[in-house]
Amino acid sequence: MSKLTLLHINIIWIVVALIVGAGLYFTIITGALDAQKKADSELAAVRTRAEKLPAATRALETAQKDKAQAEAEWAQYERQYMPVIGYTDNTLTTWLKVFVPNKGRSWPERFIRTIRQHMAAERKRNGIVWENPGALVLPSYGPDPNTIQVAAQGQGFGPVLTYTYQMSVRARTLDKLMQHIRSWSSLAQAGVPVVDGLQIAGNSPNLSATYNVTFTIIVRDKTPAQMPRITGTGGGAMGGGAGRMGMPGMGMSGMSMPGGMSGGMPGMVGGPGGMPNMARGGPGGAGATSQGMMAPPGMSGGAPGGGGGGTSSMRSLSAD
Repeated sequence: MSKLTLLHINIIWIVVALIVGAGLYFTIITGALDAQKKADSELAAVRTRAEKLPAATRALETAQKDKAQAEAEWAQYERQYMPVIGYTDNTLTTWLKVFVPNKGRSWPERFIRTIRQHMAAERKRNGIVWENPGALVLPSYGPDPNTIQVAAQGQGFGPVLTYTYQMSVRARTLDKLMQHIRSWSSLAQAGVPVVDGLQIAGNSPNLSATYNVTFTIIVRDKTPAQMPRITGTGGGAMGGGAGRMGMPGMGMSGMSMPGGMSGGMPGMVGGPGGMPNMARGGPGGAGATSQGMMAPPGMSGGAPGGGGGGTSSMRSLSAD
């Protein structure tokens, strides 16, 4: 074997350098070129988005203005149409303070008074004769605070409540009748009114009409918490003489409630705020009150100071 000469060594180094250079090219330089191409592509996408930024900024500003306007309009409509019903933090005190008649301050009394005042004003303004005021009734709320249906069945305490009534009226002219229909939009604190199903019969000056009016309330109050230890028993609830509220299981044969419920809740006897004799007759004792609230089954008119009448019994479940 011949000895390596300087030429041979130089040739070997040249070959090795070529191999290493090719490897570097295909590994580092080619990768760098690919990364550059990717960066160029991303830069182009960023530039495209940047060109759209002014238009997107204007669209955002417009959307924010529309949102602010919508919120301002809603706040105005909410103040006009959405009443504060007055829920408390639990169903029991809500039942006692909001749904038991209370000299015109309970929710049923306030709602019915609002509608009746509107119809009385319509008689003066447009000569409208309301032929079926007895149609304005609210459901009986029963003896169990946890199962109150404030409006339509299944709606509970909200968050959306609806009341629908079929109205029957008479008017002297078609113009006055249509003014009456449009007047519902001005009603405040009873929900958003919607009129449909208008049917007109007769001729001036004796036009008759029927229609449905629906009041939709988005409840502003926080839903009261359930009282799991309390359930209603018996047939009486919110009766005129509202006797003692027996609560067996809590070591009391009869608990005297605030405001003298053992002798009749204030405003429950003798007709608070124009609501005399909470229930009169009807099948099963469930009659309509003078303000249009339906009395629960077994509710009687009661007498002032009486401990009897319709009783409201509540049962406290025994502790686990």
